[in-house]
Amino acid sequence: MEPIGADAADDGRQMDHDFGAFALEHAPGVSGASEVEFGAARHDHVPAAACIDTCHTHVAGYDVTSKEGFAETLGKLDATIGLKNIPVWHCNDAKAARGSKLDRHQHIGQGSIGPEPFRWLLKDSRLAHAAFIAETPIDNPGDDRRNVDALKKLAK
Repeated sequence: MEPIGADAADDGRQMDHDFGAFALEHAPGVSGASEVEFGAARHDHVPAAACIDTCHTHVAGYDVTSKEGFAETLGKLDATIGLKNIPVWHCNDAKAARGSKLDRHQHIGQGSIGPEPFRWLLKDSRLAHAAFIAETPIDNPGDDRRNVDALKKLAK
């Protein structure tokens, strides 16, 4: 396979899983950028993998808490970035409300996202190739382990 560089892919959504050594993570909407704009920028300028953060997506204004909104959000990501081009997900709940643009991570299932969207995410067969990383606060010793255990339980 040809290495992916600035001119190696015509269509970022057609890229294979050989992304090179880096992935771009989207911001929580502080600049007003949407995942659609993020996907277009990644596609047009940097043929790299994407890392999607659940808190950033939620506080940017995307509905990930209802089954319908979750499906629509994944549909937008698939249409713009391509789910196969998202090998990494940062899993964290949100302290702030949807659309607030405040990047405040919370323990899994204890914030404004809640547990069910993580279950949907972890069980979606289109994401079987992806790594899910707990990027949650450590307020007390063992919080990191508790958050990983919460994700494992939701994945069953």
